[in-house]
Amino acid sequence: MFDTIERIENSTVHHGKNSNRVYVMSLDLSDLPKILRKLDCLAKENGYGKIITKIPYNCKDVFESNGYKEEAVIENFFNGEKDASFMCKYPDPNRNIDPLSDKCNEILNIALNKSFLSDSENLPKEFTLREAMKKDVADMTKLYKTVFKSYPFPIHNETYILKTMEENLIYFGIWHKNELVALSSIELAIKYSNAEMTDFAVHPDYRGYGFALFLLKTMENKLLNMGIKTSYTIARSMSAGMNITFSKNGYKYGGTLVNNTDISGQIESMNVWYKNL
Repeated sequence: MFDTIERIENSTVHHGKNSNRVYVMSLDLSDLPKILRKLDCLAKENGYGKIITKIPYNCKDVFESNGYKEEAVIENFFNGEKDASFMCKYPDPNRNIDPLSDKCNEILNIALNKSFLSDSENLPKEFTLREAMKKDVADMTKLYKTVFKSYPFPIHNETYILKTMEENLIYFGIWHKNELVALSSIELAIKYSNAEMTDFAVHPDYRGYGFALFLLKTMENKLLNMGIKTSYTIARSMSAGMNITFSKNGYKYGGTLVNNTDISGQIESMNVWYKNL
């Protein structure tokens, strides 16, 4: 059973038992402040432990006065001009405690101390990197099932992947002969000239090639050609490889979302990284 995406007033909200949270993915400012009570009620009715919102930075005061605290910031998120703030509230106070925080901080410090990599090596000749197409969907869901036991969105479902392709996601993959071995996507927000770099997956048999970095650079070039102003990611805090990849590619650390997302069978803290293109 996957979580639900629905409209509350004019805002887009993702919620469910998998990540055990309410996530306001897109806030319509006309919904303030009345939506705050509705979010509280939704969390209480379903026993959710966390509410997280992604909002314009200048709306922080409204949320802080209703028990939210800021966990991360992305500079120039809205059209390359206004910052975004991730404001969080914990109906369950225990949800705000990460028992793995020491290890997460260790990984973060390693990533932050990595030098910026201006140029990378070429992709080995036996591999091909290209934009994924509808004919690839069966292979895409197969790879996602191999890599992720669980995920906050139904990326194991072919119909879902096809739907996202038709809406606002662009997928890129790396093939070894006819086998799809790595995958990622761009989730576009054209209205705000930003994009999330997400859904990175590398087959266990093909790790160690630096595929995430090759995919990331290819996706960045795509965004530059489209005139997108800001890219960002929400990376698993326990994944040294992903945090290092973004740090080495010039991304800034924006903060940590505590016990935020259900990935691979457990709820994990996530690090926010961003780059102004």
